[in-house]
Amino acid sequence: MDYKQAADIELWHRCQQDDMRAYNELFNRYFPRMLHLTCRYIADTMKAEELCMDQLYRLWIKRHEIAITHNLSGYLFRSIRNLVTSHLRERVPVSAGLDELKEKHPLGRSADYGLLSEEADEAYRNALGELSPQRRRVFILSREENLTYAEIAQRMDLSVNTVENYMVAALGSLRKNIREYAPSSVVILLFIFC
Repeated sequence: MDYKQAADIELWHRCQQDDMRAYNELFNRYFPRMLHLTCRYIADTMKAEELCMDQLYRLWIKRHEIAITHNLSGYLFRSIRNLVTSHLRERVPVSAGLDELKEKHPLGRSADYGLLSEEADEAYRNALGELSPQRRRVFILSREENLTYAEIAQRMDLSVNTVENYMVAALGSLRKNIREYAPSSVVILLFIFC
């Protein structure tokens, strides 16, 4: 069998028969593309590589359980997208307004805490202003009004998948833009308390 010329689905069927060479060919075909996609959302290249390798390793481990009949690339890109979304969700800080934090923890703060809080709030609002109107609305509904993705989808007449995609893009953009607007001490404060 010429593994380089074989169709994806043929290689997948060979993988299910424990053919490691077929798996290696699929790995070589898809890892770079999956990594490219993952790096669009995760700035840490090593973490992106780790997620892609984990996903491809899971493919091999579960090869006898997974039923892919015709579109292997669709399955792989959907699975990596879901993994990236889960990873980004785990890294999202718990939402709490800076005003709430001031009320709950007024004592024991450094003298410059108020200034840092104001800078953090300004950086957050500036970064939020950089989002497209749809992404901003999805983010606000999720993080400030605490709606679920399903509730947001219903309110905005979108699919849940579209809401998830907007959130992933919004979070990536916010992280990038907040770093541009705020000094590092404020960025740390934002990611700890917001």
